[in-house]
Amino acid sequence: MLRNLLEAQGAILGAGSDPELVVAAIVERARALTRSSGAVLEVPDGEDMVYGTGSGTLAAAAGLRVPAAQSLSGLCARTGAVLRCDDSENDPRVDRPACRQVGLRSMIVAPLPFDGRVIAVLKVVSPQAGAYRARDVAALEQLNLIMGMALGQARRHAEIAATRASARHVDASEAQLRVEATLASSAYHLVYQPVVRLADSRTVGFEALARFERGAESPDWWFGAAASVGLGARLELALARRALDTLPRLPGTGYLAINLSPATLLAPQLRELVLAQAPQRTVIEITEHTRVEDYRALGDICAELRAHGVRIAVDDAGAGFSSLRHVLQLQPDLIKLDATITAEIQRKRVHRTLVTAMQTFAHGTSSALVAEGVETHETAHVLGELGVAYGQGYFWGRPATISGVGRDGAAGHPVLC
Repeated sequence: MLRNLLEAQGAILGAGSDPELVVAAIVERARALTRSSGAVLEVPDGEDMVYGTGSGTLAAAAGLRVPAAQSLSGLCARTGAVLRCDDSENDPRVDRPACRQVGLRSMIVAPLPFDGRVIAVLKVVSPQAGAYRARDVAALEQLNLIMGMALGQARRHAEIAATRASARHVDASEAQLRVEATLASSAYHLVYQPVVRLADSRTVGFEALARFERGAESPDWWFGAAASVGLGARLELALARRALDTLPRLPGTGYLAINLSPATLLAPQLRELVLAQAPQRTVIEITEHTRVEDYRALGDICAELRAHGVRIAVDDAGAGFSSLRHVLQLQPDLIKLDATITAEIQRKRVHRTLVTAMQTFAHGTSSALVAEGVETHETAHVLGELGVAYGQGYFWGRPATISGVGRDGAAGHPVLC
């Protein structure tokens, strides 16, 4: 079952950033995983649940509307729980005429949560009564958070892409002038934040973070602006060069993590720049500033760098669709969980379940999880209990200049993981 779950996770995360392809992957994989005759995604619409894309016996049911208050899918959306119906003829929770119309007798419905709400409900069905077992419910409980995250991020990706496309022609000239001026004057600097091993709070490395000195925009704005005008690789390489130059001055023997987009990883200068320092102490965190056009080429450069001791990490897993696809395609050494996942993990069961799912995925790909945004002892404790290996956040130390790293003891006792 674990292998089947991992294969299903991989297929869903690898479906692409097109929401339609993600939905198709979800219904097909869920149907196969539960040995169902049909599967469909239902979307809340006012007081109804509306059938969307389906597969198998439900492929032709698109557009069917069922009152949410009288259906098992509506109850699933309201409660956020995976529910099973063993016999639709004797279950008061279901809409019996709708069940008869689509030819189902038993079913499982699973919520697909994203950003604190249920964005869709997955339904798998069988024409036989009593077709499902507890293991089928458990399988969808392991998978529904990944499905919700993949679908939600694909939708968000499509919305962001449309917004950026409409705004690009307006501010391209200004962005290019500002980025070029920043590069010409080197109006940027780096700060460093410790990464610790949760088992004993010992520092295993530092992440180099860029800070810009012109204007009040965030670093993400600068990287996005640079990428939009063709200067992304130039800016990232300049920052990587400065970060790697400081590697000998970092305390202890821990690693230095630098952030690079896939496009910059493929730049001809990158290999020489990284290997000129101490590759065994270097971690490259792959960000999603630009779209990956060729995963084979990206995988080849990652393999070459790994052969020299460089480790690969995927940044912000769970916060962006591209990061999830990087995990699937590149099988990194480290998967960094976004701070939005870890922030309230001690209070929200859904966050803990998602981390458990990511931990299963990491185990299956021989990766280790690094939780970002850890600010309290309680958060660190819960993450440790869930098996997360490493953490990063204000609890151990805020980003500091090279001269300030480790002064307050938060970054003390560095070791190489």
